[in-house]
Amino acid sequence: MDLICGGLVHLPTPVAKNKESELMRSRFKFKDSPLTSFSRARDVVRVTRRQQEDIKIVFSSDKRILDERRKSREGYDDVAKMKKEGLKRATIMKKTGMRERDARVAFLERISAPGEIGSPQEEEAVARQDEKDLGALLGEKVQELLEADSGPPRWYSPVEAQICPDNAPLFLCLPDIICNGLSLTLHQKKLARLFEVRCLHVPISDTTSNKGLIRLIESTIKEEVSLRPGRPIYVMGEGYGALLAISLAARNPDVDLVLILVNPATWCTKKDIMPDALAMLEAAPGPISSTLPFLFSLALGDPTTIAKAIAKHSLPKPEKSQQTFMSAMRDVLRVIATASVIWPRDIGPRRLEQLQMAARSAVRQMKSVKADVLLLASGKEINASEARKLKQSIPSATVRYFPNCNGALLLEEGVELVSLIKATNMYRRSKQRNLVTDYIPPSEDEMDVFRKVHLDIMKQLFSPVYLTTKENGLVTRGLPEITKERPVLFICNHTFVGFDLGLILGAFLEGQGVIIRSLAHPLITIDQPGDALTQSGFSDFVRLYGGVPVNGNNTYKLMAAKQAALLLPGGMREAVKRKEEAYKLIWPEKPEFVRIAIRHGAVIIPMATVGGDDFIQILLDQDQTLQFPVIGERLRSLEVNRPSVRNREESGRTLIGTLGFPKPPPRMYFAFQKPIYTHELHDYINDKEVVDTLYGQVKSDVEAGLSYLLKKREEDPYQHFVPRIIYEKTSGKQAPTFDP
Repeated sequence: MDLICGGLVHLPTPVAKNKESELMRSRFKFKDSPLTSFSRARDVVRVTRRQQEDIKIVFSSDKRILDERRKSREGYDDVAKMKKEGLKRATIMKKTGMRERDARVAFLERISAPGEIGSPQEEEAVARQDEKDLGALLGEKVQELLEADSGPPRWYSPVEAQICPDNAPLFLCLPDIICNGLSLTLHQKKLARLFEVRCLHVPISDTTSNKGLIRLIESTIKEEVSLRPGRPIYVMGEGYGALLAISLAARNPDVDLVLILVNPATWCTKKDIMPDALAMLEAAPGPISSTLPFLFSLALGDPTTIAKAIAKHSLPKPEKSQQTFMSAMRDVLRVIATASVIWPRDIGPRRLEQLQMAARSAVRQMKSVKADVLLLASGKEINASEARKLKQSIPSATVRYFPNCNGALLLEEGVELVSLIKATNMYRRSKQRNLVTDYIPPSEDEMDVFRKVHLDIMKQLFSPVYLTTKENGLVTRGLPEITKERPVLFICNHTFVGFDLGLILGAFLEGQGVIIRSLAHPLITIDQPGDALTQSGFSDFVRLYGGVPVNGNNTYKLMAAKQAALLLPGGMREAVKRKEEAYKLIWPEKPEFVRIAIRHGAVIIPMATVGGDDFIQILLDQDQTLQFPVIGERLRSLEVNRPSVRNREESGRTLIGTLGFPKPPPRMYFAFQKPIYTHELHDYINDKEVVDTLYGQVKSDVEAGLSYLLKKREEDPYQHFVPRIIYEKTSGKQAPTFDP
């Protein structure tokens, strides 16, 4: 049986091995990994949606449609028009002879020829159409998976996931008990930038047991391990699929798996998990059209929530937002109506029994899981409770809790699966994660979020001013040019808690497209022990945009990879200042970063930032609060288990305890000093005098920059918040500042 499913043409082995197959390989992107459970060896040809329509027409009995299609190739609208004229009747014949299969091969070759259907211009137009009509895409996807659905469980690669990197790890998606992974629709294109995505489709009428499905997944994993050893395999399960993923990992402790569990249904261990629904199912005469939508909505999520997510991703104009929402709502309701007519009467009790058995098996095997685990839980109390239990069974699991989300977590606004994988350090291409090679820079979507929620707001509040000292000593407005030939190490003073660092990183990212990897304290780069229901917050934000734990090993790796990094030698001791310590450098005596810079020939750029220490008015600092009998003891006890870069005596005993209040946002000033080139000092790397001298020069340059900015800002007529914000709101441009 041949199958067109989700944008792939699955060809049987006899055709895949003939000469025509070699011609197709030159024009189509083949996936060499065999897809299990459908045949032992198989070639998968990637085609566009429009090509799929042509293939269907060729093998339909309606030749009139084929003739019309050949005459008109104007665009995607022609396909929609022909659908109305009878294209829905076109299906792939279940039994075909060798001659018919050869005809299909010839047709695939023809449509791939230059100037024919499937040209880059047409694919771009179809891509734009897909971006504008995700609601219809979800509806079409359900229709494809449900209408005339038969055959064994099988893998398919979504048409939205056409291009993936050559060294991309395999990403297997295991569906929920009913919805067949449809909630992944809005994430497929983003996942395809990092992974080779395959989704498991289990037909509605299929009766394969849980063990049978697990054996199917195991065979795919074993084939992948044999083809690409040493590369992790990602398994994402939602609800019921998460239960299968847990059992799979427990049965294969020696395989390098990364589990992504979305609301695992481990609570479904009792016999009466849905007594009311079962009673309705047993009492319903004939088709269960009145009860199945209820079950479907439980599996996929609330229809209103789904419609909102689809409308948001459709990028509507503001005046059309209501119309887009109503259109998305119509698509979701159409999906439920279609499912209620097609699904057989006995699906509910059978699938619920399968769900219960999978839950019992997963709970029993949970403690045997050795894989990396990322658990995503929504705000329902039952999901929160199960997340805590799973965290107890798998202490190494990383949990992200979304209290304001409902059942359809992957369709909720603000839940970005790819961003979560990257921000929690779950993405890797080998056994051990490499912070340099495995780091993925922010995508355009993630950059848009960064601008909206952070950078644009910071610019409005602090109106930053950037100054650069050239090698000839001339001070100009703007940023220094970052070389890619050598590693670059920015050395900066640490203002109060360092909230102005986002302006530095954002300026280079927007202005030059350069990622500055910030070497930050473990408190904000490593998840800290505490409540199992950790929400995605500032630590995820820092890691997503390049932050790594500060230590000599990470600094060495970044410099060896010729990347740009930002180091604040004063650390948290300089960040959490005492009174009268504003803009004072509190650096360690040992020049830890200088030898690393010399070894790799890095360019050191000293820089100074002014404004951050003026944002907080300190009432009581740590030294004063620690003197209180009860409060001081409590602060010391809280500090015992916190990570520290240096010993606590050197770092100032405690990092918490400052009491103060914010002042009106000051203007932020950044001064980049002349670069210091270290490649000529390689032979002096062990010369203590040379190293200490260079360390002193860097510190002196930062102090000189601070003095310069503190003096020059007095000439700025808009250094204070009120006159600056009035000017910028009335003029629509940044307020002027002093002349350098």
